[in-house]
Amino acid sequence: MRVMLLVEALSIGGLPNYVLDLARALSEAGDQVVLAFGGEKVPDHLDTRGVDLLQLPSSGYAECARILRGWQPQLVHVHLCSDLGLLGVLEALGVPLLRSFHDYTSVCLRRGRRRFAGDRCQRALGWSCAAYGCLIGAPDPGRRLPRLADLPGKLAERARYRGFDAAIVGSTHMGRVLRINGFDTERTFVVPYFSRFDRYACTPTRECLKLPGVPGTDRPVELLFAGQAVAGKGLGPLVKALAGVRKPWRLTAVTSGPELEGVRQFAEAAGLGARIRFIEWLPGDELARYYAAADLFMLPSVWDDPGPLVGIEALSFGTPVVAFPVGGIPDYVLDGQTGFLARAVAPEALAEALERAVQRAVELKTMGEAGRTMVKELHSRGRHVTGIHAAYGHALALAARSAPVGVAP
Repeated sequence: MRVMLLVEALSIGGLPNYVLDLARALSEAGDQVVLAFGGEKVPDHLDTRGVDLLQLPSSGYAECARILRGWQPQLVHVHLCSDLGLLGVLEALGVPLLRSFHDYTSVCLRRGRRRFAGDRCQRALGWSCAAYGCLIGAPDPGRRLPRLADLPGKLAERARYRGFDAAIVGSTHMGRVLRINGFDTERTFVVPYFSRFDRYACTPTRECLKLPGVPGTDRPVELLFAGQAVAGKGLGPLVKALAGVRKPWRLTAVTSGPELEGVRQFAEAAGLGARIRFIEWLPGDELARYYAAADLFMLPSVWDDPGPLVGIEALSFGTPVVAFPVGGIPDYVLDGQTGFLARAVAPEALAEALERAVQRAVELKTMGEAGRTMVKELHSRGRHVTGIHAAYGHALALAARSAPVGVAP
């Protein structure tokens, strides 16, 4: 099958890594795959090995159409695109179209579905968004005045995607979000994300062994955070929570971003600086060693994170996860089984969940094994590709049924 994956840009965050990994996984399964992308050149930190890339020009849709048609895809699988003109080009290709929804970009004016800290919107995108103040957005880069959101444009974007042949989501939470936004449930496929470290779950090695001794009793609890230092990812609330944890602990935070300096300053002022090690981004093989050595992985996202991959990656190494009960996280953090969920989205609740985890330190290995089994059964590369192919098959069959008699889809 000739599959074209498409994303507006390859930048930072989990999405580019996932799309690149998916391209490799589909190629290994026998598909011919190309990854089309817009924007500037690919950042150096992204691993593009084994992936055919197709950069789209920024100068006009006619050239984009020529390039896309030239590759002759059998279907196009969009991962992020809010450009209505480019979506029109895709529709004109006359091939099945699918969209994976990794975030809320196409169903919300604010992407994170929250207007302020603690807000967790449950509404569908609509004209009522104006009454809730969602038309006023943050200023554009380099400007001081607030930005006015384009609600008609966003509604048109959602309508385009509702007309696609299939939608793919990585969590039951995102399935609910699409359902309230009017997407056809029969065309929506829940395909749990796969861990790029699933090989460790399938074939554990000595690299997956934890330090000897009971954490919190014989030695400090080894904690790990990996994610951007931005408000939604919760690094600040995590450090505040740790200030209230009585048992001995050490935190390694693999992170970078605008919130980092403020978190560092808070940690020093609270007397926690000596117990927290901040590390910039690491290559996958190096990050794997930190996942393996941690007793607990901390996932303090404070917004409805659709399905963060880092928690699944931690479970691949038999490392239980402590998290807030938001977004897609409860799909794989099962309280008391594969980790611990805080009872509320607040630093005090996260500290209490961590205390519960340490009190059950002798059970962490069993929980880690349960998490590893979950990755093998639900979050492996092979299982993910099977789910993606099911969505592809549905889209191809739908296109075949709707094609005029005697005309190939």
